[in-house]
Amino acid sequence: MAINPFSGIIDNSFKTIFNNAISSLLEDSALTISCTLTYGVTKYESCVNCVYDPIGRKSSNRFQNGGPVPFPFQGICPVCNGAGKRPVETTEDVNLAVIFEPRDFIDLGVHANTPDGYIQTLAKKELTPKLQRAKEIIVATDISGYFSHRYERASEPTPVGLGNNKFVICSWRRVG
Repeated sequence: MAINPFSGIIDNSFKTIFNNAISSLLEDSALTISCTLTYGVTKYESCVNCVYDPIGRKSSNRFQNGGPVPFPFQGICPVCNGAGKRPVETTEDVNLAVIFEPRDFIDLGVHANTPDGYIQTLAKKELTPKLQRAKEIIVATDISGYFSHRYERASEPTPVGLGNNKFVICSWRRVG
């Protein structure tokens, strides 16, 4: 029986080198790009244009002095359409390594024939709760004045690494 010449070469020092190398790639000034995670509507703010009626839980349809869009008394507020509150979408900026080309995806056995319009993100495992809560991601926000790369989460963050799962991969599907 032949002895495997590669047996035993992956030891703790090799894993440490691997983890340090990938961690250095994921630093904010390395191979990551600016992204915005959107968590959806998480709160409501009072309309700045009309007076809120707490009993009716909607707009009183009275103009708020100093509001941006005046409207006639008992007309419907044009800013909140009479709701009295407006939804606020919560976002957070993070830096992630983004893989745009499906043929370069880290193969987790689920992306064999991934069509165009998908991306993968690689992050440190500490970002897992944020990635799980995120409904969408806007990629490359620093160039968003030219075009928008908006994606919805297509998979749960999946742990990856060399025997210790210090990183996560997440797949996203293009929506706009």
